[in-house]
Amino acid sequence: MAKDKGKTGKNQIGFPSSPLFARESSGLVREINWITAMFISMGFIAFYVLPISYLSGLSISPNGLVVIGALLSWIVLLPHGYLWTKISEKYQRTAADYVFASRVLHPAVGVGTGLVFGISQMIFDAAIVYDGVGQLQTGFAGMAVNFGGVFSSLASFLSDPISVLTIGALTFTVVILINIFLPKYTNQIMGGITVVALLTFVITGVLMHFVTPSSITSSGVSYASVVSASSSATPLFTNTVLATIGLMVFTASFLPFVNGATSVAGEIRGGSRSFKLGVLAALVVSGVLITFFIWSSVSSLSSAFFVGAGVKGYSNLLNPVFDVVVSFRSLPLDLLLVVGSYFWYLAIMFAVALFVSRYFMAVAFDKALPTVVSYVSERFHSPVVAHLIDEVITIGSLTVITVTPLSSAFFYGMDTADAMALLFGFVVVILASVFANLSRGNELPGNKYLILGVSVADLIVMSLYGYYWFGNSTVYLGITMNPITWLIVASPFIAGIVIYYVMRWYRLRKEGVDIKYSFKEIPPE
Repeated sequence: MAKDKGKTGKNQIGFPSSPLFARESSGLVREINWITAMFISMGFIAFYVLPISYLSGLSISPNGLVVIGALLSWIVLLPHGYLWTKISEKYQRTAADYVFASRVLHPAVGVGTGLVFGISQMIFDAAIVYDGVGQLQTGFAGMAVNFGGVFSSLASFLSDPISVLTIGALTFTVVILINIFLPKYTNQIMGGITVVALLTFVITGVLMHFVTPSSITSSGVSYASVVSASSSATPLFTNTVLATIGLMVFTASFLPFVNGATSVAGEIRGGSRSFKLGVLAALVVSGVLITFFIWSSVSSLSSAFFVGAGVKGYSNLLNPVFDVVVSFRSLPLDLLLVVGSYFWYLAIMFAVALFVSRYFMAVAFDKALPTVVSYVSERFHSPVVAHLIDEVITIGSLTVITVTPLSSAFFYGMDTADAMALLFGFVVVILASVFANLSRGNELPGNKYLILGVSVADLIVMSLYGYYWFGNSTVYLGITMNPITWLIVASPFIAGIVIYYVMRWYRLRKEGVDIKYSFKEIPPE
């Protein structure tokens, strides 16, 4: 654990001030190795559930190049992964990209970005918790086709909103409790969950290649009628290139989120090698697996099948686990894939729980949030209060999804939250990289011209995704962009700026500390 001392100084009227940072040490321990860092990044990218989103998007861009789009979706993000690798290498601190942006740009902008990352991903996590139970329901519905009986009852039980809320809330609470009270074993637990998730993901991808049209028909749905329905799909873009980019946009809620390992950069041991594997390699491995999975899916059932399923609203058929289960009547195999697919969502929950807590903790460590938020248990070495904030807001959001009339609006909000993170999170950090490269003192390690070129390339990709998202907001986000909705999208960022100035005024008045000076230093770890 780092023992750097928080710096002290004098306030504006000459009296000694309190330390700039909340404590002399974050209280966290460097016990994450490169493979755990990689698992965290892969979980935070959430690539396990990306094929479902991508295949569902085929009905929006039926004329896009399906496999090429999947391949390019991660290749165009290689500069993005490289840039975040460099940020993690230089700022080996909790929420390294927040630390970077808040030191290079104005502190208020950095605080806004830090809160955008934290808030947007709590909304995302609530949807993941909900969808995880839905994944079990879909899988058991597939097993009900083959075996009926108890699996029909399970599928029916998991369709009930109260059941979804109960199971989801209990599962997420267990994830939070493990993070709080068993952080020493969290890495091993998450590693085991990730191994199961990866194994079942690969098996499902391989078996998708052998799913036949006849097996789909035997499940009670005419394959021919589904394919025929694809002809009624209305392309959002008539140009093939634009349509392919339109497909790639369906990955933008997942693949750009390479900062899972960056969020715990202060806890990773092994130096630059760990960050190269934990950030950049995680993106490449996830991208290769996704491309393979998409290719395997359309090689057997054709893209027209998934287009037609989207047109008809057959959500089960858009889920590869359902397609594989109804095609392979094997009780042990089907159980492995259905239960294993729930581990896809568990792996994401663990990664996001780590991520959210670290951003709230980092902002509070700079005294831009109440100090209690940065509290780390001396016994357990975990940010207890930050985790509890995540628990309350995520479970509250899950309740909104499951048992209130605001369910559909919330899911639109989930997509909007990801767009918010892209615009006020990633784009702001990229701009900080450009600015740092053109100034002195905060440059990222490496050739400055390469870093500048990578930053500009990344900015172009993020801007293009943003243009598609907001330019076609009714399709991708489910909302119409107007001054009110723009205000909603920008609200966490604006709130962060306001909070910075309020906390600066409060700290100066009550503690004699001007927190702007904490942003001129690198926080201790």
